[in-house]
Amino acid sequence: MAFVELTDTSGESVMVNPIAVAYLRATADGGTELYFAGRTDPLRLTGAPPDIARTLENAAPTPPDPTLSLLA
Repeated sequence: MAFVELTDTSGESVMVNPIAVAYLRATADGGTELYFAGRTDPLRLTGAPPDIARTLENAAPTPPDPTLSLLA
């Protein structure tokens, strides 16, 4: 799950994940609002957008080992 940093029309930087159609926006108090498709209200998280993006990227599952698939 990789994020790309873009600038929205207000000039603010947002981090967008094109696969999940999610984006992260910084809040005035140093937190992050996480928006994603199908949800009208953002999730409000503690931590800066780059930290939240890194956490989400690290949580992405790793693809299975092809060798193990052959053994199954």
